[in-house]
Order: sequence, then structure tokens, then C-alpha cells
Amino acid sequence: GFPLASAGSFDDDSIGAYVDVEMDFTDRFSGGAAARFEDYDTFGNNVSWKLSGRFEISDRAALRATVNTGFRAPTPGQVNTLNVTTSSDANGNLIPFGTYPVDNPIALALGSTSLDAEESTAFTIGAVFQPLDNLSITLDYYDIQIDDRLTILENEIGPAEVLLLQAAGIANADLLLNSTANYFVNGFESNVTGIDLSVVASFEVGGGDLILDLRHNWNEQEVKNVAPNTLNESTISDFEHQIPNNRTTLTFDYDTGGMLSGLLRLNNFGSWGDSGGQIAAPDNSEFVSYSGELIVDLEAQFRFNDNFALAIGGENIFDVEPAKDGHFVAGLLGVNTALTSPFGNNGGFWYARLQADF
Repeated sequence: GFPLASAGSFDDDSIGAYVDVEMDFTDRFSGGAAARFEDYDTFGNNVSWKLSGRFEISDRAALRATVNTGFRAPTPGQVNTLNVTTSSDANGNLIPFGTYPVDNPIALALGSTSLDAEESTAFTIGAVFQPLDNLSITLDYYDIQIDDRLTILENEIGPAEVLLLQAAGIANADLLLNSTANYFVNGFESNVTGIDLSVVASFEVGGGDLILDLRHNWNEQEVKNVAPNTLNESTISDFEHQIPNNRTTLTFDYDTGGMLSGLLRLNNFGSWGDSGGQIAAPDNSEFVSYSGELIVDLEAQFRFNDNFALAIGGENIFDVEPAKDGHFVAGLLGVNTALTSPFGNNGGFWYARLQADF
């Protein structure tokens, strides 16, 4: 069970103010500026801002860019979590293993400090084109730097740590020998870069309207400046490889203008990989790569009148499942397909939806 010390009622009050201004400087150049102030009980205050601009090269082309900062405050759970479980060692001694709030005397004796907010700086630059009346293209590059990301720091309690705890006046500190005493820290940074491409074209086909919508995203994440005893090699690898670097979606959306409409969507997921998570070796030696997959969605909609419509469709209509999970321990636990699949593990899904408008 949980000790009484784990229970509590916690709150986090904040006061904020926000201002946003946009204007046209010339017929072709417009821009905007925004600022946000937040004051939190738990970590102090933060000022974040945003600048944006758009320049029209011609009636069919424009350039745009944005730079902004952001933050994420520590949650009451991350600040106040107290979770201690007891196990036994090979000699039958009861050993507590716990995660402590940063202001707990045990955490303070081991070096904990108050948590800071995660902060980000991001910029995007892109272009918008309309080479034809029925064709529009957008292309954007983005870069997001996130500092002071929150994670768990793991402390293995040896003789030196017991002395620190005793010096801090922790009662029965010797009973914590060979245990772990963890707490949250601002422990690493990450950088995410990517490219978004959008191509939308419209056509008149068979008396109806056909819209082709192509979206592609390429992105990669790099984890860096990792504090000791926080993220291991497997966790870092999962941050960087569990999400496919490439994702493409092509949608055909057709509307007859009358009773019938429908869509066909092709979803292509690039390759990805994972370390095996918490049940795998911490050195990423059990990393497994998985190949990409193509998922097809289909929907037909029948509109009976201005008020009622019936849609029948399916997601992943060919019932594509991820490859078999490549981790031995996961197989022993009954895991069949890859747990980290970006398109889920449930296969195909069919539905009917009745819509009524009044």
C-alpha cells in the first residue's frame, strides 16, 4: 500500500497576461508580435514571445517566418510525487525503493534542487505557392530547441550516500543502504528539426469535385546534454527513433454535389525502432528496427436530405498489423506485435455514422 505521507492535496496557482498585435506594414509585407507573462507559485515567472512575418513576392507566391519561445511548468505531480515500494534483497532484508519530492529531506540530502520550467525556442521559415488556380503548395522548415526537460534522476544508495543522509538527520538512514532514492530534475535537452510539405489540388471529375491532398512530414529528434544517472542509452534511443522520420498522407476526397461523397486516404509510415523499454537492457543492445507500412482508409457518405447523412467506412481496411515484436522478454510476457507501432496494434476498424443536422 501507500504510506500516509504519500497522500496530500496540492495546487499550483498562476497569473497570466497575453497581448497579440498584427498589422500590414505595406501591401505585400505583414507581421505580428505577441507576448505572454505567467507567474507560477512553484517556479516563479516566465515571459515568452512570438514574432512573425509574411512577404508576398507576387499574387501567387509568398515567404513566411516565425520565431517564438515557450515553456512548460512542472506539474504538481512532478513536484510532489512520493512513491515508495519495499522489496527484499538476496539475504531477505527489506529494502525501500522510492521517488521523492524535490523538497523531501532525503532528496535534499542527496542534492535535489527546485525544478525549473522546460523552455523552448522555435523558428520556422517557409514558402507558399499557387502556380495554378487549382493548385496550392506550402513548404516549411522548423527547428525546436527544448531546454531543461524534466526526467527522473536515479540515486543508488551506497555507504557514501548513507553518510550524507545521516549528516542530514534522516532517521534510520542505514536501512536505505542498497536502495534507490529518485527525484525529478531538469535533466536533458532535445532538438527537433523537420520539414512539412503540403500540396492541394482540385479537379472537376464526372460532374463532381475531386480534391487531392498530399501531406509529407520529415523530422528527427536529437537528445543532448543528458545529466548523469537520468536517461540511459535505451531511453535516449527511444526518444530519437520511436517516431518515424517520414510520414506521408495522400487523400482523395470526392463530392458529387448530390447524394454521394467519399474519400480514400493512403497513410504511409516510415521505419522506426525501439529499445524494448523498461524491460530491456539499458545500453540499447536490444534495439530492434521495424519497416514502414502503408495504411488505407475508406469512407462513403450518403446524404438523404439537408438534415440526415449516413457514413460507412473503415480505417486500415486491409487489416495491416505491425511486425512481430522483436524483444525476447516482451514475447515471454505475451506481447505479439510491436508495442511502439505508430499506427496502433488493433488492425482494421469499421464503422457506421449517422449524422443529423437541425
